[in-house]
Amino acid sequence: MANITPTSVLLVEDSPSDAMLMTQMLLEVEEFPHTVDHAQTLGEALTKFGLETHECIILDLNLPDSNGLSTYLNMRAQASNTPIIIVTGMDDRDILTQALQNGADNYLIKDKADGSRIAIAILSSIRNRSR
Repeated sequence: MANITPTSVLLVEDSPSDAMLMTQMLLEVEEFPHTVDHAQTLGEALTKFGLETHECIILDLNLPDSNGLSTYLNMRAQASNTPIIIVTGMDDRDILTQALQNGADNYLIKDKADGSRIAIAILSSIRNRSR
């Protein structure tokens, strides 16, 4: 079997329990080798993105230092060619629509996500962005 390079994911999520849950769900998808780098604020995410290569960003829009669409726009400004998947709750549909209209690559609803859904969102976003 060929040696597959793990997909490098930057998870930007201020809730430690949500971040741990998403990381755990992804670990259950054995067919998806990956690494997860976690940031709890937009500032931390921008710093980590500047220092290391990430193939995909999973971004919560409501962070301690940034909120709503501006969170996405600030991340997109630095990560212009990197797929960004928005993570949101059920009540943030308007902001989600605005982010998608501004170039977000995909989205996940927190309460509806599972490991397979997250992995598929990551892989399809990377594939679509590389076209």
